[in-house]
Amino acid sequence: MQLKSIEIIGFKSFAEKTKISFPNGMTGIVGPNGSGKSNIAEAIRWVLGEQSAKNLRGSRMPDVIFSGSADRRALNMAAVTLLLDNSDHYLDSPFTEIKVARKLFRNGDSAYFINEKQCRLKDVTNLFMDTGIGQGTLSIISQGNVEEIFNSKPVDRRSIIENVAGVYKYKRQKTTAQTEILQTSDNLNRVNDIIQELKSRLAPLEEQSSQATDYLDQKKRLAEFEKKQLILTAKDQQAAIKQTTDQLKQSQQIVSKIQKEVDQNEQSGNAVKQELSAGRKQIDDWNAEILAINTKIQTLTSQKQLSTQENSFKNADVKRISDQISATTAKIHELAQKIDKSATAISHAQDSLRTGQAGLVAVEKAAKANNVPAIEKKIEQLRSQYVDLMQEQTAINNQLTMSQHDQNRLAEQAKSQKARISQLTGKLADGQKQLTEKRQQLAQSKADLAAVQEKLAHLKQLLTAKQATVDQNQTEWLNALKVAEQAKAKQNSLQALHDSYRNFYRGPANLLKNKAHLDGIFGPVSDFLQVDSQYVKAIDTALGSQAQHIIVKDNAAASNAIKFMTANRYGRVTLLPVTVIKPRYLNRSLVAQVEKFPGYIGVGASLVTMPEQFADINESLLGTTIIADNLDHAIAISRAIQHRTRIVSLDGQVVNAGGSLTGGANKATNQGVLINQTELADLQKATQQMGNKLAAKETQLAEAKNALQQIQEAYNRSRQRAFEVQQGINHQAADLKLLETAIATETREVEAMKLALQNAQNLNSADQDTDLQKQKAAIQKQLAANNQAVLDHQARLGRVRELADEYAKKRQSLHDQVVVTKEQLQQYQDQRRSLDNQLLQLNNQKTRLTTQLQDLKADLQQQVDPAQLDEQIAKQTKRQAALSADLNEKKVAVDRLDQTYEKIQNAIRTAQLNLNNAKYELKATGTKLSSLQQAISVSYTKLSEKYSIDPQVLGNPKWNWDADAVAGQIKMLKMGIEEIGPVNISAIQEFHDVSDRYNFLMKQQQDLLTAKNHLTATMGKMDSTIASKFKQTFDKVANSFSKVFVEMFGGGEAKLVLTDPNDMLTTGIEIMVKPPGKNYRSLSLLSGGEKALTAITLLFAIIRVSPVPFCILDEAEAALDPFNADRFAKYLKRFGDETQFIVITHRKETMIYADTLYGITMQESGVSKVVSVSLDNLKTEVS
Repeated sequence: MQLKSIEIIGFKSFAEKTKISFPNGMTGIVGPNGSGKSNIAEAIRWVLGEQSAKNLRGSRMPDVIFSGSADRRALNMAAVTLLLDNSDHYLDSPFTEIKVARKLFRNGDSAYFINEKQCRLKDVTNLFMDTGIGQGTLSIISQGNVEEIFNSKPVDRRSIIENVAGVYKYKRQKTTAQTEILQTSDNLNRVNDIIQELKSRLAPLEEQSSQATDYLDQKKRLAEFEKKQLILTAKDQQAAIKQTTDQLKQSQQIVSKIQKEVDQNEQSGNAVKQELSAGRKQIDDWNAEILAINTKIQTLTSQKQLSTQENSFKNADVKRISDQISATTAKIHELAQKIDKSATAISHAQDSLRTGQAGLVAVEKAAKANNVPAIEKKIEQLRSQYVDLMQEQTAINNQLTMSQHDQNRLAEQAKSQKARISQLTGKLADGQKQLTEKRQQLAQSKADLAAVQEKLAHLKQLLTAKQATVDQNQTEWLNALKVAEQAKAKQNSLQALHDSYRNFYRGPANLLKNKAHLDGIFGPVSDFLQVDSQYVKAIDTALGSQAQHIIVKDNAAASNAIKFMTANRYGRVTLLPVTVIKPRYLNRSLVAQVEKFPGYIGVGASLVTMPEQFADINESLLGTTIIADNLDHAIAISRAIQHRTRIVSLDGQVVNAGGSLTGGANKATNQGVLINQTELADLQKATQQMGNKLAAKETQLAEAKNALQQIQEAYNRSRQRAFEVQQGINHQAADLKLLETAIATETREVEAMKLALQNAQNLNSADQDTDLQKQKAAIQKQLAANNQAVLDHQARLGRVRELADEYAKKRQSLHDQVVVTKEQLQQYQDQRRSLDNQLLQLNNQKTRLTTQLQDLKADLQQQVDPAQLDEQIAKQTKRQAALSADLNEKKVAVDRLDQTYEKIQNAIRTAQLNLNNAKYELKATGTKLSSLQQAISVSYTKLSEKYSIDPQVLGNPKWNWDADAVAGQIKMLKMGIEEIGPVNISAIQEFHDVSDRYNFLMKQQQDLLTAKNHLTATMGKMDSTIASKFKQTFDKVANSFSKVFVEMFGGGEAKLVLTDPNDMLTTGIEIMVKPPGKNYRSLSLLSGGEKALTAITLLFAIIRVSPVPFCILDEAEAALDPFNADRFAKYLKRFGDETQFIVITHRKETMIYADTLYGITMQESGVSKVVSVSLDNLKTEVS
């Protein structure tokens, strides 16, 4: 095999399409440093599958794409193509020429190609596996590979021999086998755990299965006797229904008569009632409207007070809902993708289901043609008919036999029945007495329940009222808490502003922050002023920036402060030494003059309070400023005193000395230091008052909750008492019902015994025997004909059954396939419905959130006008007063109508009482009849559905069993079932299932053990093969290394030594050399040149043992001196017939032996180009 050419485009410095052909012999690639000649070796390494960007001198793989230069733009793709001559089929491929290519795009997409067909990296790796070409082989040797040989550890050098030995395939198979052993061991452990668990269940399940079988046998016998008992019960119920029906007719006649009387009375009261109802409705409407007006007034008031706070909350809600909408939109997108995948799965499952169903229909159509079910059904009908005839014949024989004994038995039964009738008659008398007592007890319990319920209703009203009080207190407390928190927040903000001096100028703020480092600093003027709130604006305006002047002890303190500010460049500040500042006053006559003017308030210094030690400073700052109530009065006063001093109005307007005016207002909300400080003091007082108010509200709320809890506890106790009384009533009613049922049963039993005694006396046995003999003869003829018909149909069935079996197998196979597909489709559809529901919920949530967001934004845009709210409150108050007057008049009229209606109602109640008593009797009789009909309906249903017995034949004389004997058998069977105790019916099938699964898992355990042993043996064979191939290859390489060393060094000795000869799988390789004239030493003790030449010697020895088709040497001889470099080149020339060498070099000793030279240049900055020359032709021309 031979490397024919390489084509490069966009790889590193090869921006343009470049093709390099490699003829036979040694090819040299030369060029100055940085020209890009090593990029050719890296291009070959890359196209063979190199995955490490670091090995290609990059940080990430897209770095290999041409990144541009001063004159060229960067490319978006790199591509390299190798053309190989495979005419000797060195590679396992039928092609004589193989083209391997790799492409990489800047967005990270990449592709591999073999003969211009896209493939996987694995396909490229497999193509070159164990050929000596590809990743990790010696087909590409760089200076780094040479260094790795003498710098690596002995154990790392074994990879060189493994590569030559071609054992990577076995090592990979061994790794796969190890993974399979681990998986098999895990499976075996799981199987062992399951086997142990099943083994522990087998014995208990076997015992439970045995108990369940015994239980089912006794239940079967019990069902037979319960059937007999049900027949006897139904016959007794029929007699009781007839008697109760007669009583019901009499009660209906009485109720009809009384109902006419009640109707007449009610007609008289309807007119009054309608008028009274209309009046009360009007009252309720007006009350509701008054209540609505009160609520609206409160709402308008609250809206006016809380509009600012609501806007703040709504802004927060807008942000929160916006975040929720974003999160919901992301979830909707994710669910939409899942739904698309689910729809595809459902479509595939539906296609499979239609295919299976079509096949099943075809098979069933073919199977129906045989008509096997019809024949089998006919045979089954004949056999069923045969069984019915046999049963009928047996019944007739039994009747004939029993008829002989009936006469003797009837005499004995008559005697015992008379005694039983006498006994039951006495028992009935005692039962009636108990029934009367229990009815009286039930009536008393109902009266107790009514009293408890009345108390419960009263407590319910108290509870509702107290809950309303608690809710109101809760609302008031929350409102007070909101106001207090808002005030506290503003106080904290102002306090933080004051403590940090953020509202001070830079100079005063810096000095105050560092006053701890200076002596004699008292603080700013604003800290020592106390001003009434009505004068704050005027004093703050009068002081201006003087409020931030700093009061100090004396001149020395002021001097130190100025030096500190100057040294640290903290800004400028005005200091007021207490010992230096002198007061300033207005002339007394001037003050006396202006005091008479309207609007005069006082001198500024007199309107503030300051500590006594700072009194002179107070007079100095405000002693000459007059405060007036407004600007007009200030102007008048200033004019009167000929503009000799400054006058400030309460709203902050200033008439300066000399007559100029300063005033107006700014849009900014920044306030003066004094205003902020006064507001902070006011807020501190207000928050303290709010705290006291809040504490009082909390106490009030706690008291209301405590009272509510007490009422709730009383209500719960009463409700529990009512529950207990009701439970007692239920128990008494149940006992009463049981007693009534027992009396009715005993009464029916007496009547049944009397009837049975009379029937026994009238029985005519002789006539009955004659009729039975005739019936027996007719049945025997029918049996013979039935038997012949069965034989005929069986013969016909045999002929078609074989075809039916074949179609049944096909139908079962297709049916199983359809069932599996339906289950899969159902799972997909359930998943789709779940996803659709989630999507619907998310869309609804998003819609709801969007609506909330729009509503909130709309509310925020609306501004509440207090004047409009006041107007609405006044309008609603006026409407409330008018409605109250109309309401009082209406109440008087309704009271008169109520008295009239009450008189009519008394007459109706008297008549209704009589009607209720009659209806009660009718209802009791109807209830009794309904109960009997319901009971007999249940009995009929059970007889029909459970036992297939027609209720019309209950008079059958053969069903006159002894009720006591039947009850005794039922009792004995139930006792037997109870002795068996709880059973697990499913244990029968579960025992068989667990047993089958246990046996199956035991077989699985054996199979897994066999597989594990097989894999272990396979790994042993692989280890043996690897060790054998490694040892053989090592011996060959070691022998070759000793010979090549002598040739390369011109003498000396060298050998390869195994570090652990006893373990060929892990041993390392040590290189021991003896250069000419020296002793044996390890590789690490050699000089740099000796190390490099030894490593190259080893590479040549390996190539000599296992030649490769071509080898790329990238400056491998760079560390050699000229003499050894020449020897290196000559040795390459010796292998020229076996291996195609492509040498990247800048050593002239190597170049002269090359058959072809390619020069790599950068005529254009950053872009490599190739020039070539054939040295063989050149030598011929020279010679």
